Amino acid sequence: MGTACRTALAASILAGIAQSKQPEQGADAVPLITEVLYAVPKGDEGDASRDGARHATGDEFVELFNPTDRPIPLAGWTITDRNPPDSGQFLFRFPAFSLGPGETVVVFNGLDQKILGPVGTADAPPEKPNEKFADAWVFSAGNTSGGVGFANDGDWACLSDPQGRAVACVVWGKPAEEPPLGGEKLAEAAKTSVASVQRTLAAPGGAFEAHPTVDGLRCSPGRPPPRTD
Repeated sequence: MGTACRTALAASILAGIAQSKQPEQGADAVPLITEVLYAVPKGDEGDASRDGARHATGDEFVELFNPTDRPIPLAGWTITDRNPPDSGQFLFRFPAFSLGPGETVVVFNGLDQKILGPVGTADAPPEKPNEKFADAWVFSAGNTSGGVGFANDGDWACLSDPQGRAVACVVWGKPAEEPPLGGEKLAEAAKTSVASVQRTLAAPGGAFEAHPTVDGLRCSPGRPPPRTD
């Protein structure tokens, strides 16, 4: 084998080794649930989608934040509540979409909503972040039934991977069914009827508390809490 061939072979082997050591984009990375609005406040404070009208179901939302230093592909990931399929379950499945490092995505229930700006659906992501929500990515689940939404007295919001494995849950009140996971992946939120529940920090250890009033709202979709104290 000539010198040029040996050099090319060595370079190819080294490139293969380097590539094998590189982590897959988003491998083992999980978004953090940072805010859930399950009990929409009355009056203007409850107009989370900012379409000009408060809706007891349509304004519900779940906010996710990417606390890692790499993009997280979310295609096929789902957000669900405690209800089983075909029995009033809230279900949103992400289309082909990647959440960049430090980025936020908000998923609204969507019932009777006319959200301004770029809004994605289960079929396609928005063209760009929505400046009306602090440049977060915004989706609507496109719900069409008043019977599909979070239960105020007891429910959960769970994030599952494309294989259907629950990887993070936020629970409140006393739901009739046990959440699909426990331990550090299960966060307990305060039961409230006047605000969303939000983590005190955008980190796994951040506890959920009732949201304070910010800009006249008792929620802040698209504006995750700070990452440190």
